[in-house]
Amino acid sequence: MGVILSSVLMAAGCGGPKTEPSSNAAVDTASKVVRAANVQNITWEEQAALAGEVTPFLELDVTSKVSGDITKVLKQRGDAVTKDETILEVEKIDMNREKEKVDAALMSATEQLDKARKDLADAKKEIDLSIAKADLSLAELERDYAKLRNQYDEGLIEKNELRSMETRLEQAKLDLELLHDKKRTLETSNPLSQAEYQLRSAQLSLEEWQRSMTYYDVKSPISGVLTYMPMEAGMTLQPGLQVAKVQQQDKVKIKAQLTEAYWQAVQGQEKMSFVQPGAGDAFEGKVVYLSSTADPQTKTFELQLQADNPEGKLKPGTRVQLNLTQSAAAPSLVVPLETVMEENGSSFVYIVKEDHVEKRPVQTGRVKNKLQEIVSGLDGSERIVTQGQLRLKDGERVTVAGQ
Repeated sequence: MGVILSSVLMAAGCGGPKTEPSSNAAVDTASKVVRAANVQNITWEEQAALAGEVTPFLELDVTSKVSGDITKVLKQRGDAVTKDETILEVEKIDMNREKEKVDAALMSATEQLDKARKDLADAKKEIDLSIAKADLSLAELERDYAKLRNQYDEGLIEKNELRSMETRLEQAKLDLELLHDKKRTLETSNPLSQAEYQLRSAQLSLEEWQRSMTYYDVKSPISGVLTYMPMEAGMTLQPGLQVAKVQQQDKVKIKAQLTEAYWQAVQGQEKMSFVQPGAGDAFEGKVVYLSSTADPQTKTFELQLQADNPEGKLKPGTRVQLNLTQSAAAPSLVVPLETVMEENGSSFVYIVKEDHVEKRPVQTGRVKNKLQEIVSGLDGSERIVTQGQLRLKDGERVTVAGQ
């Protein structure tokens, strides 16, 4: 009995069995407890939904083309704008002063051209009168010469008198020819060219001023919604500074990435339907682009739809589900929908790697029955964190519950 009692007391007093729970408690305090599950490999049904992203049909930056202080801001971020609608105004005092100089130069050039035209008309009239007088003088000299010639033939005058008359007659002919040359010069040349050039230069200066003046009213290049507008009255602009960004949203594009099986199913389709997961509204889009080659990194094909959006229900940046009317029944890797998280527009999941987790980027595909298809990023052998992922960081130590 004494031996038995001693053995019982020694067993009760031994601290060895308590060492293991202490070790487990240390593990629990040094790591986070999560739940995990294997990646599933399933075959989708014929009808499937493919995740797509809504993007603006057109997005343009609005930049300043002039320098100056902003005097008035007419539109704010989120406001709807129409094409050529003014969104802000820039100080125009210097441009108004420049207009006075341009107007003065234009008036002076106009007056100079009017004067040049009058002078040209007077010169032509004067030459015509001179030619008429020269014609009369020449005709009179020819008559006198004819008389002297007769008198010379009759021996009534000396030969030197006849030669003197011949000289006067030739000189008159030369003077008349010179007047005709001057008239032809006026008719074939453009004596107004200098004045016309000055006037055209002044007109171009006015056109340049008018064009520059339009830049002081900064306008929207398209109809849409202002998605970026940080400007305020009193701020100073410089040429080339971005002042706003406008998106055309009455039409939108839907972009999606297709696996090869879905790419084959979409071939030949001109239209596709899609829905908003939250609202449940149904839409239809026209297929405007389907890549003929796969992306070398993601191994997927890009699909683009164009859809009308008159009521603005489709917001750029949101997700929709495209309904594939025919999809090949092919095995796909899937994970619970809630295990996929978003960061800066990219998707990722946490996978268990021995005693820690790894943040793994993934490319998502279709969604059905709360399961998310994984197009790329996983090979099917991974264990995915299904609970506790919201408080994890890449590389953190974890303990998988029930394991």
